[in-house]
Order: sequence, then structure tokens, then C-alpha cells
Amino acid sequence: MKFSIEDIKNILKIDDFNIVNNDYIEGVCIDSRLATKGDLFIPFVGEKVDGHDYIQKAFDNGASAALTMRDINDSTKNLLKVKDSLEAIQLLAKEYLKVLGAKVIAITGSNGKTTTKDIVTEIISNKFITHKTAGNYNNELGVPLTILAAPIDTEVLVLEMGADGFGQLEELSKLTSPDFTIITNIGESHIEFFKDRKGIARGKFEINSYLKKDGYFIFNGDEPLLLDLVKNNNINYISCGENSNNDIIIKNYSLGENGSSFNLNVVNSLINTNLIGKHNSLNIAFSVALASKLGIEYEDSVKYVSNINSLTKMRLESIKYNNDSLIINDAYNASPTSMIAASSILEDLKNYNYKTLILGDMFELGPDEVIFHSKVGKYINDNTNSINKVITIGKLSKNISDNISNIETLHFFNNEDALTHLKNNVHKNEVLLFKASRGMKLEKIIENLVRLADE
Repeated sequence: MKFSIEDIKNILKIDDFNIVNNDYIEGVCIDSRLATKGDLFIPFVGEKVDGHDYIQKAFDNGASAALTMRDINDSTKNLLKVKDSLEAIQLLAKEYLKVLGAKVIAITGSNGKTTTKDIVTEIISNKFITHKTAGNYNNELGVPLTILAAPIDTEVLVLEMGADGFGQLEELSKLTSPDFTIITNIGESHIEFFKDRKGIARGKFEINSYLKKDGYFIFNGDEPLLLDLVKNNNINYISCGENSNNDIIIKNYSLGENGSSFNLNVVNSLINTNLIGKHNSLNIAFSVALASKLGIEYEDSVKYVSNINSLTKMRLESIKYNNDSLIINDAYNASPTSMIAASSILEDLKNYNYKTLILGDMFELGPDEVIFHSKVGKYINDNTNSINKVITIGKLSKNISDNISNIETLHFFNNEDALTHLKNNVHKNEVLLFKASRGMKLEKIIENLVRLADE
């Protein structure tokens, strides 16, 4: 981003301001501790903290200007009064998109959007200057922050977008006017807000509200709910999946010790990748389909996914453990769909003598949360035969272990007790897979296990 303070005043149509010098702004900051020279500090009012109380701190750290929703009472600093900080940052982002002229890729889904964002970036960054969402900056504030952080020479913006209610993705679509959109899947995440999977599908489909007329929507063609929505909307699309009616078809998936392999109907050779999980073959298919519309040949795209090393942490992250064992950290978030997928990955992994599945509570599942946890347990019970032990942690996850009868189960109500058990029950050539909602913080168990193993 590079706007003068006068530019920002004009973009935001501000008539109450104090401009001491017309510096150029090259970054936006919402945390005064991170402010540096050339930054515009934007204060937000939260439940416990009012960012206005830290405007002086931001200037002390080098900020060149600040917005404020309060009356201006300091004539020595560059201050611009706005009615609403969020609206202001969104307007700045929209204007900066015009300056950039970059292609915009918008990605959402109940699960897999972060991984797909990383895969897309891995492929297209070989040909284009690419900027992607950092961490989970995927909401009404995170998306504009990502846009404004993009270097001026950015050619493609890869934006992850999340929502926990209707209208949110429509607003983000309006803000960004994407050239390409991807919906990875329709699971149960935030079902308490969307009521049912059909509602989730409608909510996710809002990402196409302002898709450019010549743009493309890429999606899971095996999902009937998305197929129905596509039929009722006049948009260009590419469907991906295992069914033969898809544009890009996944075949012959196989999981090995060092990754997975599969075929795509648009690629002649077998595709090998270090990513594990059948769902990642679909995420790769989405990415390959999108890249083709940017002029990257299918055969070239699949070469770039053979050894992806830029995935966001805690998404099927492989960690060496002891001398001959493996920890798979998939504990960033969880839904029933992704938890079942995780159990399938562990089931399909070969060459390990002992397999332990550690599952924690899943949140934001609404009034049927007990039923959803129970369904995960029933699936594991009926569809796995090589998993040796299932450990559940928390209050809700007990409904998982209570529905498993053919595998050894243990339940703990807190991470500390689970850690004590795991560190005292180590098996040779073992694989442990951790999965839970973010609030369970299962990564703390992993960090302690790895530390103890290294001592």
C-alpha cells in the first residue's frame, strides 16, 4: 500500500482532520506495539480494550498517522476522524485493489480453505508475484488487512474467507469482486448459526455474489448441495471430484508412508505429493483447475505440489517423534467431517506398529453437538480396524469414545491428564494423530511430548 495522507483523506471523504505533513503511508497497523514508520494506525473498540487509548503509543513507535473516532484534540499529529474504523479500513482496501489491479482468488469452505490457499499459492507463485492471507485473517477485518499488506507489485491475491453467519461472505465478495472463487466443501462448521448443511451451502455460496462475469467458480462436484446452487446461477464453473460427471476427476488415491498419490483425468502421469489425506487430493484438484485458468499447464502445476513446504501450521503437520515414531498435528480446528477424515488418514497409514487417535471437543455445533460427537464415534467404530487406541479429551468428546466398542478407548477431561498418560505409554514405531477444535489447544500436549522426547 502506498497512499499519501491527503489521498487517504480524500478516499475516506474526511472533513475533520489534522494534517501536519503529507507523509506517504505504506502500511496499516491495528496493534500499537507493532507500529513502525510509515504506518497508519487504526484503533478499534473491543469489549475490554479501546484502541484509542493506544494512539499515542503508536506514534511513539513510529506511526505516521492515525484514524480516530474521537474528537481531534492534538494539533501536533496527523489525525483523521472517521465514523467507523472497520468501514474505513474496508474502503481503503477496496481502493487499493483498484490501484493493484491484481487478480483476486477467494477461497472458503467448512474445512480445507487454509490448506487450499497454501496449495494455490505454492503453484501460482512460480509464475506470478503472489500475496496470500496470513494465518487466519479471513474475516471482515482480516481480509482488508491482507489486501492492504500486499506489495504494490502483487499480481495475484489469494484470500481466505470465513463466515459464521449469513451475509458475511456476500460483503467480502462485494469488497473484493473476485476473479476466481473456490468452495472446498460443505461440512458442519458453524452449523449453530446456519441451522443445517443446506444453510451452510447457501452461506458459503455467497462468495460468488460479486464474482466477475468472466470469472470461474471451482468447487466439489460430488456435493449435491453445491450442484443445486450452481444450476440456479449463471456462472462459469469447474467441478472437481471422484464422480465421472466432474470436469476434473480424481482416481486411484493411495496413501503411503511419505505422502499420497493419485491420478487426475487432465494429467497423464501419476501425481505424488507429500500431503496426506484423500481430501488433499481434492484440494490439489481445485488448485490445478484454478492455475489452468491463469495459464499454468496441468502438468506443470502437479510438479509444484510434489513437496509442498509452505502449509500453515497444525494442518496435518508431520512431526518426527522419538527415533521411529510420528506425530500428526491436525489440531488447528475440527468439525465432524474433518474429524472423520482424520480417522481415515490414520487408518490408511501403513508401516506403523501402533496407532493412537487423540480427539478433543468440537465447538459451534449447536443444539445437536452431542449427536455430532456420537456420529464420529460410531463412524470410527464401524470403519476402522487398524487403529489401536482412541483417546478423547474434554466434555463433549466423551460422546465419541462412548460410541466406540471395538477399539481401546480412554477419556480425559483435561490436557494435563492426557499428557501424563501419553508420556508414560510410549510405543515403538507409533503414529499419533491429534484433532480438535482450536479452543482445546491440543498443540500444548504435542509441544510437551516433543520436548520430553528430546531431553
